Amino acid sequence: MDPHPIAPAWLVLPIAAVALILQAGYLIAINDATPEQMPPSRKRIRIASGWLSMFAIPLSAYGFGLASPSSAGTFTIIWMLVIGLIGAIVFLAVLDAMNTMRLHRSEGDQVHKELREKLRRDLDEMREQRERGNP
Repeated sequence: MDPHPIAPAWLVLPIAAVALILQAGYLIAINDATPEQMPPSRKRIRIASGWLSMFAIPLSAYGFGLASPSSAGTFTIIWMLVIGLIGAIVFLAVLDAMNTMRLHRSEGDQVHKELREKLRRDLDEMREQRERGNP
């Protein structure tokens, strides 16, 4: 077994630190979003996936830059946790896509409803004008 980590810590740790800072900024921006900017259901899903990412980033950095394959128990547990977190993040991404389709469909239904109501008003108005003798 190789006693060295997969990648050098001097490369992995700064990249992980930058990724954590960016992820924290993303979470703060989402948390500050108003309901007009982002529907609450989408906001909840994205906050949950953001927090999972906040855990996955340092664990994967540890797995790449600090854990060595020679300590098989720790190495295996770290990578199992990383894979589990990535699976959960992918699940939330699918959930977010399905939620987006649901939101799109409900907004489309609302637009169709408004158009039908406007068309009915316009048709009623035209009928009234014809009944009064104004073509």
